[in-house]
Amino acid sequence: MKAVFIREQGDVEVLVYGDLPEPEPGPGEVLVRLYAAALNHLDVYARSGGNRVRVGSFPHILGSDMAGEVAELGPGATGVKVGQRVLVDYVIKCGVCDSCVIGRDELCRRAVNMGIHVAGSYAQYVKAPFQNVHPIPESMSYEEAAAIPLVFHTAWHCLVTRAGLQPGETVLINAAGSGVGSAGIQIARAFHCRVLVTAGSDGKIAKAKELGAEGGVNYTATPAFSKPIQEVTGGEGVDVVFDSVGASVWEESFTSLKVGGRFVTCGVTSGHMASLHLGRLFTRGLTVMGSGGRSRREFRDFMNLVHRGALHGVVGCVFPLEQAREAHRLMEDRDFFGKIVLRIP
Repeated sequence: MKAVFIREQGDVEVLVYGDLPEPEPGPGEVLVRLYAAALNHLDVYARSGGNRVRVGSFPHILGSDMAGEVAELGPGATGVKVGQRVLVDYVIKCGVCDSCVIGRDELCRRAVNMGIHVAGSYAQYVKAPFQNVHPIPESMSYEEAAAIPLVFHTAWHCLVTRAGLQPGETVLINAAGSGVGSAGIQIARAFHCRVLVTAGSDGKIAKAKELGAEGGVNYTATPAFSKPIQEVTGGEGVDVVFDSVGASVWEESFTSLKVGGRFVTCGVTSGHMASLHLGRLFTRGLTVMGSGGRSRREFRDFMNLVHRGALHGVVGCVFPLEQAREAHRLMEDRDFFGKIVLRIP
């Protein structure tokens, strides 16, 4: 099968387009013929070794987001059928540890990530547990479907499960042009929340408004964005800040919170070290939390809204699989809105 893989970690030049053996589904597994794979910053770290990300073995196929058609069922695989159009959840849970047994699989101690620990989506075929395979609407393109799994799972977990988002609250979403940012906007709007955003350009702010954001601040032009956020909220601040940027926006995000507000993070693309003012934390009753793992239950919850047409994958641009190097360069440049997708031949 055709695939993009690495034999070592490094810059974009280590990405190789070539042939690898087609995987065979084992017990409880499904073989999926892939037609689209979407990029994440995690792919860049897996390729480069950044943020101390190490892959399972070489040659290694990158990619955590994927969509295609069920090609074959392994023994004991149920709930899906050959020919069904699907997307795949990239986190494989063990199902037998204490956390999985009591229904807290987001805390699974033996979780394996496709694209990191085992082969991922930059290939014509991939195998996955049948529990990780989810049908998609017939009207949805494979490119849009591939743009959904990781970012919507992350945004749902952070906003709904962790931050306990409530209808009518005001939410500030950083990096609105990112995949997880565009997903967060849609989820918050599905809860009828007021959505404010930050982004690195006026063009990204405009696209965020098209998704349902009320307004936003260009943090490149206005690094001290907490002031306009406070002004537009009548001096109160926001109920929830959802961040995937990290150190460079921490102080302004923290200052943008109202009394009793919640800050939830799922990324540190600009750095991971920040200074926390404990006095402001306890006197204002603020909550700061990390993302952590995600559950299969949450995946089913947001997929219900996908099937109802309330949530949509946002495709920024599409490259053929053999141009994965160019796609990775664009991901590193960050000059795009939504998701970068690879079309698989």
